[in-house]
Amino acid sequence: MFKRLIGISVNLALLSIISFPFGLLNQANAEESSQATEVPDYYLETFIISAYYSPVVGQNWYVTGSYESDIYLNGGGVRGADGTAVYPGMIAAPKKYAFGTKMNIPGVGIVAVHDRGGAIVEKGVKGHEYDRLDIWMGYGDPGLERALNWGKRTVDVIVYGANEEIKESVYLEGYSAAEKFLQNTILVPLNFPADIYFGSEGEDVKKMQGYLKDWGYYEGEPNGFYGDETAEAIYLFQLDNQLVFDANDLGAGHFGLNTRRLFDKFITKGVDAEKVKLQKGSRLMKQYEDLNEVKIQFDTSINVGQKGEEVSMLQDELRKLGFLRIATSGFYGEVTEHAVFKFQQSQGLVGTKNDAGAGYFGPATRNVMNSIIASRFNTKSLLAFQREEIKNGRHLVKIPSEYYIAKQED
Repeated sequence: MFKRLIGISVNLALLSIISFPFGLLNQANAEESSQATEVPDYYLETFIISAYYSPVVGQNWYVTGSYESDIYLNGGGVRGADGTAVYPGMIAAPKKYAFGTKMNIPGVGIVAVHDRGGAIVEKGVKGHEYDRLDIWMGYGDPGLERALNWGKRTVDVIVYGANEEIKESVYLEGYSAAEKFLQNTILVPLNFPADIYFGSEGEDVKKMQGYLKDWGYYEGEPNGFYGDETAEAIYLFQLDNQLVFDANDLGAGHFGLNTRRLFDKFITKGVDAEKVKLQKGSRLMKQYEDLNEVKIQFDTSINVGQKGEEVSMLQDELRKLGFLRIATSGFYGEVTEHAVFKFQQSQGLVGTKNDAGAGYFGPATRNVMNSIIASRFNTKSLLAFQREEIKNGRHLVKIPSEYYIAKQED
């Protein structure tokens, strides 16, 4: 039985409002027909539909960071719960829908249920507003790309019974059964041809630690033992290069295929020296009270009347820049609105309070604020790196001018 790879890309959730050709479906009821076959029963049902795929060895990218963990989440990627081999458009549905139940999903076609899943539940379970479905999208990188493009959608679907007279008709753009054999064309990483596991010892571990140290991720001396310090360095490397997104992601801290591939790329092309300084400096910042800072980023817009942690973070930044004179409250009131306006005015985003967006912390304002925060963080990182260089008797580091931030005047 497949385990579902649910919410492959949560940030891609969509709402689809569909119009169905009911006139065509009811045409046989509106006209006299000499045929004996009756029009099949059907009904309209709203579902939340996610997508899954079958991983293959040697993909360019895995959702969880490795082939093994993607296979674990997808249950093997070979057959559905009723034994049917995976195929484009195969559906996993709650148990209330019998195997063989046909459905018409807009954008996909007429599909059939052949699979189950622990997270494929009925509405009301785990807070879901509608019944869940999961649709198979292919093998390897192409299948994963289709699944990511589909994301998770709320869709109106025509549901038929398990009627053999209704034939499946599915279209997935670019699908080819040859996807299953993609692993035969993938090259094994050259510098580290096999995974290295936590607790391992030896020259390969020492070699790996050496590269991590050169790139600013490993602070100790390479000793050939894959312990907590090495796993943390690998995780930070993966995080910076978007191989994982959280310490709890499967594959985080593991020296697996994707990480080994990226090592090959870095070893071949080299790593930008400035990036290494920033990376090392960001680890050294915590040693200095005046430089220690957590890098933040604003991902959502904020407006008057809102309250919460995001508002508090915004107020803190406005205070640092000299635009807000009151204490952080977590409430976006008139004073915060005015501070945002003054910040926008200083950056040339608005001219007067009557301009569109004045006082609103929207996308353009967020981008400028995020840029300022990133520049400040990078400046402090380079200063921390510089202090360490001085401490060890090495040369001073020149900080690029783009990292300096002119103090904004109210």
